[in-house]
Amino acid sequence: MAKINFQQFRIPTGIDKSRYQYGDARESVANMLYLNVNGIRAHALAMKIYQSDGEVDYSDEEVKTITDVANAYGTPAFIDGLREILKGGEE
Repeated sequence: MAKINFQQFRIPTGIDKSRYQYGDARESVANMLYLNVNGIRAHALAMKIYQSDGEVDYSDEEVKTITDVANAYGTPAFIDGLREILKGGEE
């Protein structure tokens, strides 16, 4: 189980990770799922993310799906931002 706020998603602005920016990643993440993962569960997860408001609880299965899709289709900055959130490393 993990809490993720895709509405205020934090990513590094450079590889040194000395600065970060916040942005609304809901639509981008939902589209990654909607366009690239088959099945009704992926559809439900995409809608959950798209319609989310602030921090939301995601099950271990949902986190695995989000992580797999991010690793396949996300930018390196997005992947690092997600990893930091999942590790609880958001300073």
